[in-house]
Amino acid sequence: MSYIQVNSEIGELEGVILHTPGIEIEMMTPSSIEEALYSDLLNLNIAQKEYSNFSGVLNKWTKTYQVKDLLSEVLENKEVKAALLSKILQNEKKEDLFAELIEKTPAELSTILIEGYKKDNIFVFNPLYNLFFTRDASSSVYDKVLIHSMSTNVRDRESYVMEAIFKHYFSCETINPKACEGAHTEGGDVLIAREDVLFIGNGCRTNKAGIDFLTKYYASRKERQHIIVQELPEKPESFIHLDMVFTMLAKDRCMIYEPIIRNSLGKFNVTHIEIDNGQIYYHQRNNMLEATKKLGFDFSPVLCGGDDYLYQDREQWHSGANFFALGEGKILGYARNTHTIEALNNAGFEVLKAEDVCGDKVNMRDYERFVVAFDAAELPRGGGGARCMTMPIKRKKVDW
Repeated sequence: MSYIQVNSEIGELEGVILHTPGIEIEMMTPSSIEEALYSDLLNLNIAQKEYSNFSGVLNKWTKTYQVKDLLSEVLENKEVKAALLSKILQNEKKEDLFAELIEKTPAELSTILIEGYKKDNIFVFNPLYNLFFTRDASSSVYDKVLIHSMSTNVRDRESYVMEAIFKHYFSCETINPKACEGAHTEGGDVLIAREDVLFIGNGCRTNKAGIDFLTKYYASRKERQHIIVQELPEKPESFIHLDMVFTMLAKDRCMIYEPIIRNSLGKFNVTHIEIDNGQIYYHQRNNMLEATKKLGFDFSPVLCGGDDYLYQDREQWHSGANFFALGEGKILGYARNTHTIEALNNAGFEVLKAEDVCGDKVNMRDYERFVVAFDAAELPRGGGGARCMTMPIKRKKVDW
């Protein structure tokens, strides 16, 4: 049986992959910001301090894995090491580095693949600036892992690294949209709602070809599957993924950015794709909440930013809709989005401070529903929140 098992967004978390931001994010310069997909430079020392409370909460709750450690172990296998290095260098047209890099120890090569490689103080092999957003390159979908076909070449190496980890450390079956030319998917757009339901965003990172690939994949398996597709704005950058406007919090609660999810006035299409024994049916819905209700979800939404449109816009910009569930009704997110946190508190979520959890002043398991709020000013400027920075690999099943 595969160790990978994620049948929902909200089942009790039993394992998650993280990457603590390292020197790679400090290697960005003003001239490389755009290529690195950032809008500003981040301060590493501050980002790491903020991240320590975030990861500290997760360490209190579940087993955590670090990408660099997993990659080092995978690279102990010489055949895997050579194949992965060759694949990465060929894709980045850096084959001339193979003879030099293959001689590195597994730990050294793991560091190089993440932090880049310099010669004469110039990068000849770029760092993975975005790796601490571990959600994007892969997604645990039921008992398999979807290795994403990234929308930008600068992030291809992340998907190759995660594919090697899942194949050779976790020994699990992978699904790869790269097999379909032109198909792009990213993890922030893929939400595992239930054993038979996926929510998928269609925007600047996950395209229709990527969604068609997944639709045909499930149709070929003769399984009953539902996919609800929410169309997203192409701009601004805060709307890059579905989880920036919608996340599941509990069986009866979700976090939404209201102007898109409920009140888009037909600007952004919602399509229910029904797959039954190889047959595919398409149904148009007025909005995502209507679509989810028809599939048996009775969500009472919590509004990102609260009731005020000004704060909805401000807090969505800094990932105010992006929460990560430790379990059903047990969530983690940024403290800076104060109106969103207040809305959660009004909806019955006890507000816990991350530093209190990490310092053993508060035990999360004493509360039925809670939001752990962690302070961060630097991490949000990277363009993602708690869900973006987590790649869950195992959750308990939810009793629907």
